[in-house]
Amino acid sequence: MPRGKVEQLTELARVAAEHAPPLMGDGEAVCPAEPPKDAESGDGEKATLAYYRQELKQLKEEFERHKVRAQVVLKNKSAKDGNLARELEESQEQLVELKEKYVSLRLSCEVEAKQHQEQLEAKRREAALLQQLHRQEVERCLSEGREKALWLEEEMHKQRDRALAVLMEKDQELQQLRVLSVPFGLQAPKTATGPGNGGSGSAHSDSGVGDDALEHLTLPLPAPNEPTYLLYTEQLARKEVEILALKKQKHQLEMEVHQLQEKLLEEGEKHREELSLLQGHIQKTFRDRSREGANLEYLKNIFYRFLTLTDLLARQQTLTAILTILHFSPEERQAVLSHVGGSSSWWLSGKR
Repeated sequence: MPRGKVEQLTELARVAAEHAPPLMGDGEAVCPAEPPKDAESGDGEKATLAYYRQELKQLKEEFERHKVRAQVVLKNKSAKDGNLARELEESQEQLVELKEKYVSLRLSCEVEAKQHQEQLEAKRREAALLQQLHRQEVERCLSEGREKALWLEEEMHKQRDRALAVLMEKDQELQQLRVLSVPFGLQAPKTATGPGNGGSGSAHSDSGVGDDALEHLTLPLPAPNEPTYLLYTEQLARKEVEILALKKQKHQLEMEVHQLQEKLLEEGEKHREELSLLQGHIQKTFRDRSREGANLEYLKNIFYRFLTLTDLLARQQTLTAILTILHFSPEERQAVLSHVGGSSSWWLSGKR
């Protein structure tokens, strides 16, 4: 019933109470104080009293209904307020748990990021050290190869110079022997052209002179110079042996250089594989860090939405999403609740 109608009926009841005799205990029976003076006025007053009595009865019934309805509404409101207060307290406790979880996650993320950074720096230093050692090994092998090649070349030049010197010395000795053998060749014709020889024997004597000269050039020479030729032959044999040994050593050095080159190629391939693995690990670390940053950003946005929302249903839905993301366990929740105490004042002040 509208409030204006209630006020109108209340005013009518007040006027009826002023002009009507007092009612009975239940408000239905009326005892007139004085009998009516005339029948007509009495009938009109009775009709008015009956009307007002009916209105008063309706007002009482309406009042009782409103009273019962108001009591029901008050009970529902008090129950709803109790539920809201309980939900608010639970939400505050959950928010405190989420805060603690967020702080712990943030600290753990910072620790993990620091550890990843330290591992990355260690890997970089290790890679730089391996590169430096590899370069030093390559330079050492190349330097040893160059030194051995230079030494072999120098030894070959020395052997060639010694062989040339020996050959020149032998040529000089042969030339000296030829010069010394010339007087013996010139004395032979004089002895052959003595008195008593005819013209028929001149040709024979000439041939004999040539043979004697050849004999002087060939036969007498080995006797005084035989040790020199033996020494020359021995030196040549020794040089041939040395040349063969040097060739063998050169072949061995070439094989060693080839093996060193293969070893360098293998080490370079191994170094490239290690570098590729390190680069992959570095890229994975960067991806993990970017993924962790995105997760933190998403969690921050959810927390911000949760803290700025005023609708209870939306806050409850956001809280459910946060609990789902963070995977809270009952033990963790109980442990946090045992440490947090009365923290509902912050929730209430934040919501107000």
